[in-house]
Amino acid sequence: MSDVPGAFAAMALQQQQPLDNAVDASSRPEDLSCPCCFRPGKLCDSFSPEEAPMKIRGLRVLMASHGLDAYIVPSGDAHSSEYVAPCDERRAWLTGFTGSAGTAIVSLKEAALWTDGRYFNQASTQLAGSPFTLMRQHEPGVPDMPDWCLQQGSKIGICGSLCTIQFSNNFREKGLELVPIATDFVDVIWGSRRPKVPRNPCLEQPLALTGESVKSKLERVKKELNGNALVLNALDQICWLTNLRGNDVECNPVFFAYAVVTDELTLYLRCLDKVQCSNGLEQHESDERIAVLRATLQEHFRSEGVAVNLLPYSSFDAAECAKRCSNRKVALEKATSTLAMAAAIPEERRVLVDCSPVEVYKAVKNDVEIAGLRKAGRRDCAALCGFYGWLETRLGRVGDGVELKFQGRVDGVCRLGRAGAALGADGRRARSRQ
Repeated sequence: MSDVPGAFAAMALQQQQPLDNAVDASSRPEDLSCPCCFRPGKLCDSFSPEEAPMKIRGLRVLMASHGLDAYIVPSGDAHSSEYVAPCDERRAWLTGFTGSAGTAIVSLKEAALWTDGRYFNQASTQLAGSPFTLMRQHEPGVPDMPDWCLQQGSKIGICGSLCTIQFSNNFREKGLELVPIATDFVDVIWGSRRPKVPRNPCLEQPLALTGESVKSKLERVKKELNGNALVLNALDQICWLTNLRGNDVECNPVFFAYAVVTDELTLYLRCLDKVQCSNGLEQHESDERIAVLRATLQEHFRSEGVAVNLLPYSSFDAAECAKRCSNRKVALEKATSTLAMAAAIPEERRVLVDCSPVEVYKAVKNDVEIAGLRKAGRRDCAALCGFYGWLETRLGRVGDGVELKFQGRVDGVCRLGRAGAALGADGRRARSRQ
């Protein structure tokens, strides 16, 4: 997909379908034109807003072009993750609120953000002076999202890849059918400023750390499915099932992928996506890296006793999902599966479950996993003891940037702990190696 804002806008506008109650231009605060140059009908290539009001104006141009009364921007990514990569921080980029939980909704005349009690203080500070009204979730007198949207109109849009089946059902229960959009509007107005999508290699998790092979895990899952198919997009579930780990999301050992379980396992990996390079040598090196990575993964799965179909992440869509699951009922986890994943699967073939079999089995730790948890706990405790020893020597030395120095010190000793350093209680070894 192009990184050019105008190209993004063109793709979004191509998705437009006639809607019964298209918005009347005369009732809008802005005409259907680019906010920066007033070019009619679309956003121009140079539209690259930095302030929230201009971002909202761009969003409303796209909303009006699709006949929408409001547009929802959730916190999660296409895998319903709570913690996301910088390229998926759409709600944070749009609103300025950086908490890990929250949902923004922009209508043609209003903008609001819902978050829970953990973030009331942070959100009120970060939203001060912005067009967004803070909705303190679950507080008396605060409308929930469906009720608020009902006051705005009946055509409520959301990116189909970011909307879970469960989230959609919450609106359906209030009489609202969400309109799924293929290309997210925030990505359109974010344009070339959007951070690059991570494509880090997957890392093998040896049997000595997992305690169970991929073959054994797959057999248990397929037995539970009883001939049905299972489509997974929750990254932690895919990591557990495949005995692989990754580094695509900071502080989370996950990689971007989809998985389909039928009689076999098919993996769609972002690290296998072809990268277009500017010259032939770079292209050759990139293609070579992907080929080596594919061979490494195939060897990993051979050693785990299974044959796995390895495909690029970009080849996964609704049609591919339906094709892999043809003539079967398909288990979909309500809390993580998205409208885009289920779009081509007839409703009579969908089996909506609260927890996938993978999530259930992952929750029950084996002896090897329990030993690993204990070892990790001891290692981190040693790192923190080193930090506390260092901190004692610096108490009373308060100055500018002291919190940042403390945070950097914690990060440093934790990295040493992961590398196996035996830190003393006074932290002397940590100091000698920083």
